[in-house]
Amino acid sequence: MRRGGRWLAAFLVVAVLLAFGFSSARAEIRDPLLRVLVKKGILTEEEALEIKREAEAEAQKEKEEVAQAAAEKIQKEGLALPKGLRGVKLGTLTYLDYTNGYGPFDNGKEQGRSFFSVTRAYFDFKKKINPWLSFRLTPDLQRSWNAGSYTLRIKYAYAQFRLPDFGFLTDLKMGFGQGHFPWLDFEEHINPYRMQGCMPREFFGTFNSADRGVSIAGNLGGKLDPNFVKQLTAHYPIYKHYTGKYGTFWVSYMNGSGYSSGDNNPNKAVEVRLTLRPFPYSTSGMFPLAGLQFSYFGIYGEGNNQAEFTKTGKEFDDPDYNVHLFMISYQHPWFMIAAQYSTSTNKNDGTWVLFNDPDNPTSYDEMDTTLYSIYGDFVLPVFNEKLHLYARWDHFDPNDDNGYNAEGQFISSGNDQADHYIVGLAYYLTGNNILLVSAEWVNFDKNYRISATRFNEHWGAYSPTGTANLDDGFRIQTVVQISF
Repeated sequence: MRRGGRWLAAFLVVAVLLAFGFSSARAEIRDPLLRVLVKKGILTEEEALEIKREAEAEAQKEKEEVAQAAAEKIQKEGLALPKGLRGVKLGTLTYLDYTNGYGPFDNGKEQGRSFFSVTRAYFDFKKKINPWLSFRLTPDLQRSWNAGSYTLRIKYAYAQFRLPDFGFLTDLKMGFGQGHFPWLDFEEHINPYRMQGCMPREFFGTFNSADRGVSIAGNLGGKLDPNFVKQLTAHYPIYKHYTGKYGTFWVSYMNGSGYSSGDNNPNKAVEVRLTLRPFPYSTSGMFPLAGLQFSYFGIYGEGNNQAEFTKTGKEFDDPDYNVHLFMISYQHPWFMIAAQYSTSTNKNDGTWVLFNDPDNPTSYDEMDTTLYSIYGDFVLPVFNEKLHLYARWDHFDPNDDNGYNAEGQFISSGNDQADHYIVGLAYYLTGNNILLVSAEWVNFDKNYRISATRFNEHWGAYSPTGTANLDDGFRIQTVVQISF
């Protein structure tokens, strides 16, 4: 581990210890009357909590009855929405960005550049058709690199079916169409700062965040204690997702190429995520173990390479494409921290291959990569607890073997690694609307190689099979996330 990586890891440990001093996740009885009854021994704490839950359920029922009565009145007076718009929810997820930097963050320009941009603009259309069928359509406004022009594409377009519980597997949903990638949607609900840039594996170009296919996902053993979820969402609004009592799972059968590419061969990828929560009932005290999760994500398929290598005149059997990712994460009302280790053979488009002989396309090896990452976010006890400190370190080794790429360039496995650092402050304006100011570094070894074009036009996502001697990068970024 480099000196910078060791420093950041030590910093995260110290920050965790400091955060513990401000932490408390104990389920509380807030009603004064119930507290008095417990104190006098008339009720036990468990009985008081049960009464509290029943009262909340009754209040929710009354709220629903009032809403139903209002809906009936609107219908009776002829003011109802057209049938096609009933049950529709509209929203957006937009990133408004200002960047000042050089190196990879300036498309390789050494002199540096500063510019404003819109790095994401989703318009969400969600329709509940009936209790078991819904639909989502999400157009995505995509920018060209630091340009004034934007193109409109489809990010999500899928039907979702609610399925009956199957024993221990609960809250089951099946998606069909262009939908979420099993891993990144989950990780982005652990790490809430996707507006800053891609998650670790996507940053280095292994895969992207959506694909076309069919998926089944759900909870293990029902839902987590709502009191603990409420404590988490006080500081992290997104934590209301992926709150299965004993964990969650997701299985997909997809093209494997990602949503931004066509499917160039008949091969499909099986993608599996399994997350286990071993201590779902430990929700009180300074260290609530219910926030501890262990996750595995795997991809088993072949690279989507046929069209890519036809361009070079080199045709061969489709190379393997596999990913194995392990993550331990801990979510606390005052902080979150996660560490992950992952390996990959090739990438989703099948281009991370090295030829043993540049003139023999049938003799090749897939590139084997390794990635380590640790990140954390800590609520600071200032500004009404709306200010967070965020830090992250990624270390990527793109290649274990020497060889030649598709253009006949020699690729060395020595002195070819990269380190990526982020430190930032996030201010939660309201809900999941966030202002983030961050500093970001990318340090490349001499033989780390980057392609001349960007993968999916995101920050990062660099292919390690192009030009060597890449300059290190640095940027200061200010980004506002608008979400509703």
